[in-house]
Parts: sequence; C-alpha cells; structure tokens
Amino acid sequence: MDGAYGAVAIFSNQHRDLVRGIERADSITVDPHKWMAMPFAAGVILTSHPEILERAFSVAAPYMPKAPGAQLPDNSRISTQWTRRMNSLKLWLTLRVHGRQAYEELIDRQLKLSRSFVAWVKASDDFELAVPPMLPIVTFRLQAAGRTSQQLAADHDAIVEEVTRDGGRWISETKVRGGSVLRMMVISYLTEEHHLQGLELALRNAAKHLTDRAKARA
Repeated sequence: MDGAYGAVAIFSNQHRDLVRGIERADSITVDPHKWMAMPFAAGVILTSHPEILERAFSVAAPYMPKAPGAQLPDNSRISTQWTRRMNSLKLWLTLRVHGRQAYEELIDRQLKLSRSFVAWVKASDDFELAVPPMLPIVTFRLQAAGRTSQQLAADHDAIVEEVTRDGGRWISETKVRGGSVLRMMVISYLTEEHHLQGLELALRNAAKHLTDRAKARA
C-alpha cells in the first residue's frame, strides 16, 4: 500500500481512523520526509513478507560474503541500494527527542489548519472544492461556470504562476477525475494560520486579476 504521506496518521490516536484497515496490508511504504518532517531522504517499507525482498533483490557476489552467524538482514540482499547512509538515524533520533506525542500534536494542528482553509474555499465567491479532503491536502478549483476545460486549466496555471511567483508559498495545478484543479497541502511544521491567510489573499487577488483581464478583453 502506498502510504508515503497519509500513513503517518497512524501516529495520531485522535485521527488514526483516516487509515483504518492499514494493518491488513501485506506491505506499506512511508516517506518520513513528508508528514513526519524529516530531512530528505527518508523512506521506509514495512512488510509482513520480508523473504520476498531477498528473493527480489539478492545478488550473489563472492566479494561480499555475509558474516558467519549474522542475525540481522544483509542490506545488500534486500534492496537495490547496497552502500547507503544511515537514513534511519534521523527518524530514530527525532522520535527519541520529541516522542510520539509531538506527531500527535503536529497531525492534529495541520488537519485543523487545512480545515480552516477548506472553510474559506466553501465561503469563497471565486473557488469551490474539487473533492472533500481527508488529509491536509486540499484540491479546489475556480468556479467553472462559463469556462471550458481548456480555459479552466489555463486559468489555474495563471493563478499558480501569480501565487507562487515571490517564492513565499507553493501550490500546484493537477488533475482530479480528469479535470484541472488547484492543489494545496499543509506539510511544513512551521505553517501557521497567518500563512494560510496570506495564501487566501493571494488567491483572491489572482482570481480578481483573471476577472479584470477577461472584462478588458470583452
């Protein structure tokens, strides 16, 4: 199961229902450099069938013998990467210093921030939600009345360019159910309510500029 971002909800007693049933997966991928705020790169695969990794990746090399009596997995036999940094240290150290409670608080705070943004979208005269969000990832779009799909995609591109131009915030254009949408996610542990208010103002201004340009062409 691809849980690169969302699987981390399991750290939250309050919000773990978002990933209900995850324990039944044969294997799960998690990227701690996403919702766990780890430095890049940090990736994890959890599997109930570790023997499959060795069958998939093991390569016999006489110059790399396994130490007699070794109990731990040989990294060269369970992935394509042989020589590697100890990327697990950053995750272990963070958990030791801050503990699971820090992630409980981070997940709850970021979900509340994203819900605040969702409420703003719902009240907006310019934008509407594309799908109801579950995680701190919000897909929304310009209200599409009078716009063709090509126009909507072009207008979204223009909004992304205007909103991200100064480097102070980042959103993107993507596709949901084949249609163009805007995508915002609360991922930095530094994000606060005033950052979202700044994004909302930038989006409102960008939408107004589109309307003004359309009127000027009419």
